[in-house]
Amino acid sequence: MWAAIASAAARRYVTDRATVAASVISNIVLTVLRGHLALAVWEQRPGLAGYDATAAVTFTVVGQALVSTFAVFGGMVDLAWRVRDGGVETDVVRPVGFQRWWLGLEVGRAGVYLTTRAIPAGVVGAFLFDPRLPRSSGTGALFAASLVLALLVSFGLRYLVALSAFWLTDDRGVQAVAALVMMFFSGAVLPLGLFPGVLGTIAGFLPFGAVVQAPMDLYLGSPAGGTAYLGSAAAGPERILAYQAVWALLLCLAGRVLTTAALRRLVVQGG
Repeated sequence: MWAAIASAAARRYVTDRATVAASVISNIVLTVLRGHLALAVWEQRPGLAGYDATAAVTFTVVGQALVSTFAVFGGMVDLAWRVRDGGVETDVVRPVGFQRWWLGLEVGRAGVYLTTRAIPAGVVGAFLFDPRLPRSSGTGALFAASLVLALLVSFGLRYLVALSAFWLTDDRGVQAVAALVMMFFSGAVLPLGLFPGVLGTIAGFLPFGAVVQAPMDLYLGSPAGGTAYLGSAAAGPERILAYQAVWALLLCLAGRVLTTAALRRLVVQGG
């Protein structure tokens, strides 16, 4: 059943081929532009935030390639409009559970975005910038595990935001603020090691860093710029994965509790 849900979601996201092509091109363009920008900055400021130029361009290129996969820009949990038009009543009675249904759809979407957005942008970035490769197969495996946890954290955050539609007439304001916060604190815009003082410490404890910063730290081998994970400025792979896993679990549990509260107040056509 899980495979059927994910497969159905994947087919939905490849139906409009023009949209897919436009998204592929836009992600490649952004990856190239940000790669050149990173090179220009680190040529002027070598060692900034603990990265050399190669590490910086690797962080930027690979991170940008993955931004759409993890929906760092927010949304992609199309719950709000189903609440407004009453279609959510169908989701409530599905035999897989409400939250699990939406997670299954997210897995299908992320798979499509990984293969059609992230991989092409990563290939072009690798050709143009010669980024650093994982140091070993073990590092590659840790990176893959980190990507799975990053998706769970991203889904957990966006699912909680989507549930606000049960209480708000218009959830677009919440969506916009949440997207801005996630982009800023996830490492998608700037590595968290560039954040000064207390702001950098706080950012290292928030869940957003588990989406981009943590996978890239594992990819590069170690956190740069003193990024803190659960109180350590020199976190090893186990601590980084634990940081992601703890937030993934907490967000999924919070989603489950809030789902129960949301469905109790659901009214469809007066019933």
